[in-house]
Amino acid sequence: MSDKKRLPNKKESYKSPHHREHWLLIDASNSFLKLALSTSKRLLSIRRIPTQSLSNSVLIETLHDWKIERVIASSVVPKATRILASFFKSQCIPFLSIDATSQLGITICYPDPASIGADRLANVIAANILYGSPAIVVDFGTAISFDVINSKGAYLGGIIAPGLKTGADSLHQRTALLPATLPAPIRRAVGKSTLTAIHSGLLLGARGLVQEAVTRITKGNFKNKKPQVIATGADAKLVAQGTQLFDHVNTALTLEGLREIGCRNTR
Repeated sequence: MSDKKRLPNKKESYKSPHHREHWLLIDASNSFLKLALSTSKRLLSIRRIPTQSLSNSVLIETLHDWKIERVIASSVVPKATRILASFFKSQCIPFLSIDATSQLGITICYPDPASIGADRLANVIAANILYGSPAIVVDFGTAISFDVINSKGAYLGGIIAPGLKTGADSLHQRTALLPATLPAPIRRAVGKSTLTAIHSGLLLGARGLVQEAVTRITKGNFKNKKPQVIATGADAKLVAQGTQLFDHVNTALTLEGLREIGCRNTR
C-alpha cells in the first residue's frame, strides 16, 4: 500500500492540549458499520458504511481525515472482522476486537459466554454506566435483541427476534404479491393499503414484543425494582415514537460501550 493510501500514523496523530488519544470505535453489524472518532471521554463524530461494501479502499476513503491511534471494535460479521483486523495491522494501528474474554468489568452469568454477540456486551456495559442497573437493553437492528443485567450489573442473557426490516424483507421474498418496503411510521392501526398494512404490522408487532418481553423479564428477574429499559439501534426512534415503552433512547449506545471497554483494556 503506497504512502498516499495510508492513514496518518501514531506519530502524526493530532494531540489536544491535554494529550488525549483519539480512538476509532467500530460497531460492525450485519447491515452497517458505525464508525466513531472518540476520546476516552466522549464520542466526537460518527460515520456509517454498508457492511457489504467494506473493503480497504472504502476504509481509506471513510477515514482519510481522521487521525487515530487505537481501534476498538465489536463485530457480528466474521468476514468484516477479518478485513478490519488485516487493514489496521497494515496501518500499524493497534486493533482490539472485543469478545467475552476482553476486560469488560462485568460478571457474565451465561453458560457459553463466547456465543454472546460483541455488540450485546457493549450495549449492557454502556447501559450500566450511563443509566444504572437493573436494565433491559432493546437493540432494533437486523434482529431485535433484548439483553438483561441485574441490580449488580451482571449479564443474565436475553431474547432475539427478527428485526423490522428483516420481517419486511421476508414478507416480500416469501410471498407472490406483497411489495418490498421499509419500516415506516403509522397514523392508525388499520392500514388503508397493502403498504400501510405492512407498516402497521411491523411497528405494532415490535411494540407488542417489547411490552410482552419486558413484562415477562421484569416478573421473572426484578420483583423488587423496576429495570431501566433502553432502546438503541437503527429503528429505535421509530418504535419508541409516541409510546412510553422506554426510559431512554440512545442510538449510539454500542459505541458508548466500546468507548468504555477501551478504557478498561489499557495497553
